[in-house]
Amino acid sequence: MLQRRSIRRWSSIALAAGLWVTFFSAQGQVERAPLPQPLTLQSALTISLESHPDLVPARARLQAAQIREIQVDASYGFDAFVELQPRASSRASNSDTDFQNDSRYGLVLDKRLTDFGRTTARKEAVRAEINARQAELIARQDQRLLDVMSRYFAVILADYAYRARNEQLALDYFRFSRMQERHERFEQYSELEVAEKEALYRKAYVHRHRADLERRLTRHELALTLGRPGELSSELQMPDLTAYLDREIPIYTEIVDQAIASSPIVQARRDDVAAARAKVDVAKKINSPVLSIQLEARDYYDTSFSSRDRYRANLKLIAPIFNGTARQETAVALAQLELFEKEAELVGAEFELREILLNLLAELQVGQAEINAAEAVENYRAYYQDRSRAMYEMEMSADFGDAQAAVAEAIFDMIRVEFQQAMRWARFDALLARPSLLIKE
Repeated sequence: MLQRRSIRRWSSIALAAGLWVTFFSAQGQVERAPLPQPLTLQSALTISLESHPDLVPARARLQAAQIREIQVDASYGFDAFVELQPRASSRASNSDTDFQNDSRYGLVLDKRLTDFGRTTARKEAVRAEINARQAELIARQDQRLLDVMSRYFAVILADYAYRARNEQLALDYFRFSRMQERHERFEQYSELEVAEKEALYRKAYVHRHRADLERRLTRHELALTLGRPGELSSELQMPDLTAYLDREIPIYTEIVDQAIASSPIVQARRDDVAAARAKVDVAKKINSPVLSIQLEARDYYDTSFSSRDRYRANLKLIAPIFNGTARQETAVALAQLELFEKEAELVGAEFELREILLNLLAELQVGQAEINAAEAVENYRAYYQDRSRAMYEMEMSADFGDAQAAVAEAIFDMIRVEFQQAMRWARFDALLARPSLLIKE
């Protein structure tokens, strides 16, 4: 028993040290390896769980609950202390002497044997609290993964948006410069027509410039989400989302009960209720008796009295009879109010989960339709580009540039809807406490 407690104490100290290192790592005080290049989504997800400061409070709350468990276990440990009593006494049996040396000292061992269920109830409460904090940490980690996925996808989308805007800018500039040259040399076009093309070109330039700034902004946001401020990734690898996009959408009525049973958030509220219920039991046993054993080894300056035991074993029972402070009644009332509050939070969490799941499944169905539509548009734009290229080579049409720009826009839309659908599936997995499909063990 003592060995196990010692191991627990050292594990708690180690965890506290780990939290300390994690915090200062997040603050840039500990050297870390640079981000891999090119950066993959799997690497980004793994890195985000190692050092981001958003996870430190949740880990600290879990550590605090584990320390409270050690405190509860310690109530049944041994207390050992040395008792020193330098004293002088005047004995009634010897009236001729005023004061005599009556000093004594001893070693005392004290151990609680039972408090008739109070510590057991405290243990149940703290174990439920540990489970709740663990569930909250899982939920926080899941949210961190979702944030990283969103930021990672935003960078890739910004790159594709820049390419599409750059394609359109090149096309609009070519048309403007060609029309301006023909106007100046041959007066083939009017000033109104030239001004119209210039306006389109200037507008396309603004869009391209905004897209370029968006590329930098999204990279800064990704670096912050990874806990690596200022470390901008120049190249991101396109993730393989096949595992998400080939899944069948479940039916709400067939999955809702599983979601309620598995959700980390709901589980945390459920464990909070269990902890509050155990605290009510603790409050009811505030005045419960305490049985303990005390072992004493003493020595005396004056050993002439037969009542002065050198060794003694005491079995002690403390049983409160009356307490006029209403301590137990108020403690029970407060604990019951906390229980009512936690039960209401549990019901609210279940209701919220039902609503989120219902909306998410509807979004998944719409997202699948958007993917099908984007695929059709992309196929159409590819066919149209092939036809425009053939006609351009035969000098029968001059809209090949428009076809290229339209293809770039279609590719961007296709990637966008696939990313949105992958995010929905990732949120669905997080609701059901399923592991991320993008992190390989």
